[in-house]
Amino acid sequence: MTGQGGILNVVTGLCVGTGTGLPGMSTLAERGLWHDAWMRAEPATVQGAEADDMYMWLFWFCAFWFVLLMILMGYFVFKYRRKPGQIAPKSSSHNTPLEIAWTVIPSLFLVYIFFRGFFAYMDQVVAPGEALQVQLKAAKWNWTMVYPNGAETTTETADPLGFRRVPVFYMPADVPIQLRMNSQDVMHSFWVPDFRVKQDVQPNRYTTLWFQAQGPSGEKVHSFPADTKDELQVALNGVPYEDHWVFCAEYCGTEHSEMAAIIRVVPEDAFNRWLPLALNDPDAKPEDIGARVFKTKCSACHSDDGGVNTGPTWKDLFGSTRAFTDGTTAVADENYIRESILVPSAHIVQGFSNQMTPFQGLLNDRQIDGIIAYMKSKSVHAPKQAEPGAQPTDVPAPAPAPTPAEPAGTPAPH
Repeated sequence: MTGQGGILNVVTGLCVGTGTGLPGMSTLAERGLWHDAWMRAEPATVQGAEADDMYMWLFWFCAFWFVLLMILMGYFVFKYRRKPGQIAPKSSSHNTPLEIAWTVIPSLFLVYIFFRGFFAYMDQVVAPGEALQVQLKAAKWNWTMVYPNGAETTTETADPLGFRRVPVFYMPADVPIQLRMNSQDVMHSFWVPDFRVKQDVQPNRYTTLWFQAQGPSGEKVHSFPADTKDELQVALNGVPYEDHWVFCAEYCGTEHSEMAAIIRVVPEDAFNRWLPLALNDPDAKPEDIGARVFKTKCSACHSDDGGVNTGPTWKDLFGSTRAFTDGTTAVADENYIRESILVPSAHIVQGFSNQMTPFQGLLNDRQIDGIIAYMKSKSVHAPKQAEPGAQPTDVPAPAPAPTPAEPAGTPAPH
């Protein structure tokens, strides 16, 4: 712990040193068999190590006094039990030394617990000044991170704990990271068990959380095909990593249990190579941009293959006739798609409820155009797009230009 000064050291000496009947208490709190039995895994951050140590110290502290008091109680109950033929002695009205002892000694322990918990808490909530600032946005039912250069991760992986794919957020090892978090709809809670950190994410306000993840152990290494042309894969090929699960710890609706993500910790130099490449390609096709947005922001509630989900599937949606809960209908064209993204409550499709978060201010025009292009690529109702330079099939090819007649008197070639 940092910044604790001399107060905690003095109290620590009084409580854990001599004169308390608890020699070696700090040794009992060290990680070992009991720690492994209570905790899922070793902490992956510096704050996590302190949280584990504090928890185990309190556990052994309480266990020691519980056992001691129960033994003393059993002994006194047996020794001073009522015996036939003996008159019970009169109890003394008070015992000043004993009363001082059972007041001062527990107070010393409480002072130690208070200062150790206070300084550990301050270390957890106050981020270092050089921390890397990352924005985190929560919405039903997915997480989004925006890096300092504006990049958003497009990597995802299968969730072995659920039924859909979850985003992967790359973070550098041994670098303090501060998350500035807010929610777009209801209250969520950002929880990383391996980091021993949890913080509520609320609408209409910012909350913060910071961590400094330890470096990967080297057991897991990125492996991509040797002939890959993807710059992100080339930058990460052969780089070790460590995955840490993210969960929502505040019930937020139907798919609360599916609101997961992964923080993937890589060495700092590998992260610095990856970060510039994570920016969206300015030359990317609109359809590719839409596919990226779908994976990171929309796949939690919609499918693109006709599967059933919280919201309507995108398969064959564009150009189809939509029936709404108010009895009206409309064709799903570009204007309808845009309105449904920005103001989803304007028209509710029959068979579905109004659960979608408005994306006003969360998506730019390029991303919205990309979503529309991606929807068109998934729909049989969308007009076919002609390939550049291709000749339209319903327009006859122009007749070849007539050869100009040779002027009279032109000599024939020899």
